[in-house]
Amino acid sequence: MIVQNEESSKTNVKKEDLYLLASSVLLGVIFDILFYKKPLGISYPLFVIAFYLVFLGNLRRKITFKYDFGWFLSIPIMALSSAYFLFSNQIFAVFNFLIIPILIIAQTILINGENKYKWFDTRFLRDILYGIFNRAFGNTAKPFIVGLSSMRIRKSNEKHDVVKKVLIGLAISIPLLMIVISLLTAADQVFKHLIDEVLSSFGSINLSDFPLQGLLVLLISIIVFSYTWSFLKSNASVQTQIQQGALENNRTIWDPIISITILSLINCVYLVFILIQFAYMFGAINNALPPDFTYAEYARRGFFELLMVTLINFTLLLSSLKFTKTDGKLAARTVRILHSLLVLSTMVILSSAFLRMSLYEAAYGYTYLRVLTHSFMIFLFILFVIALYKIWNEHVSLLKPYIVIALMAYLILNFVNIDVLIAKNNIERYIETGKLDTHYLRNLSYDSIPVLVKLLDEENTPSDLKQYLSEQQSELAKDQEWQSFNLSRHKAKKALTQDNYNN
Repeated sequence: MIVQNEESSKTNVKKEDLYLLASSVLLGVIFDILFYKKPLGISYPLFVIAFYLVFLGNLRRKITFKYDFGWFLSIPIMALSSAYFLFSNQIFAVFNFLIIPILIIAQTILINGENKYKWFDTRFLRDILYGIFNRAFGNTAKPFIVGLSSMRIRKSNEKHDVVKKVLIGLAISIPLLMIVISLLTAADQVFKHLIDEVLSSFGSINLSDFPLQGLLVLLISIIVFSYTWSFLKSNASVQTQIQQGALENNRTIWDPIISITILSLINCVYLVFILIQFAYMFGAINNALPPDFTYAEYARRGFFELLMVTLINFTLLLSSLKFTKTDGKLAARTVRILHSLLVLSTMVILSSAFLRMSLYEAAYGYTYLRVLTHSFMIFLFILFVIALYKIWNEHVSLLKPYIVIALMAYLILNFVNIDVLIAKNNIERYIETGKLDTHYLRNLSYDSIPVLVKLLDEENTPSDLKQYLSEQQSELAKDQEWQSFNLSRHKAKKALTQDNYNN
């Protein structure tokens, strides 16, 4: 049983860290709005002001104003920052770009009293270097620990607490939605058109920039959090705090309201995408592709993006199943329904990816990578079926069936003879279309030779394939020690020495 005042102390620390995390993310968004693909101008002094609002706001209990050199540095910092707004000299712009961050680091160290040496001591450079490398990048794990810890269940029935949890869920969902939507828009032009129509009211937004912008926001948020948090906590306890947070995170149980918020938003996007898939994906089977689309283009534009979305969903599902704890019946049923919707949506997305790869193979032929990718999608589909069963039967273990199925899948891949499958399908494609990648077929194993020999009965057999088979016949005619006997090699040799084979 935890003592009440101790629990209250821990909660205060959590709120302090959460406020810093929220303001750091906000500053990352401001950085993206001010600087992404934009020349420097008034944006620079505005961001410097925003940084100090975040920094001083989070350290307001620790920092006091004094008439000293540290606070005096505010004058050159703001003056040099405003130069980007007032002037256009590119030489000074480059120098200021390097000097201003150094001045900011020097000032923040001095006003916090964290300097080991006087500012006029040459060794003060060590404090600055420590600020650049250790403070800015030394606590990069902490924001993730704080974010995940905020998802833990806390006993409270207050309405404002529910709103806070929903807001946390929204904050977590935004970067995930940015990635998922950018992948889905790249996968399907109809879905992209729909999203473009929705976003047109917000001005010019390029969806293809979302992943890069998301990474930029994440990077700036982490740096700002790490740097500010290093002043918020004493240097001696920083490492201990991180280690304790990591241990605490291992016991984290996600709050169901936060999980419901995240799953609801993700599922809404997928439901819209699935409606489009039923209109176009399954219509593609009946040659009802969107205008100006070939099978190959339709497949190439979406397959890898959909597979990436599937892997994201699989990670999200397993994480939510493991960490989300539901006490009430309504919350438990809601989470189960949302988990089921996520699984069913992903199954449709997998089916779309499977069809697109089939169209791609029909256009460009069959290879190891494409066949293995097909197999991997089937494997994932089975894993999702088991996960769906797990959702409604909580006591079922996922690890046991997953291990067994993974072993079975690997055994099947070993004994299904992929080389024969590739050779047969490519020959069938050649008979239908007259297209054959003989260079790739020449790199297959001996298993494919009995199949390739049958192609000699067809008219207009490629000459380089005939040459390849002739070379293999000469190679296989060489004697080998009995210890090296191989059934695949023996079958290939037998096929090449049949009466119907002509050099």
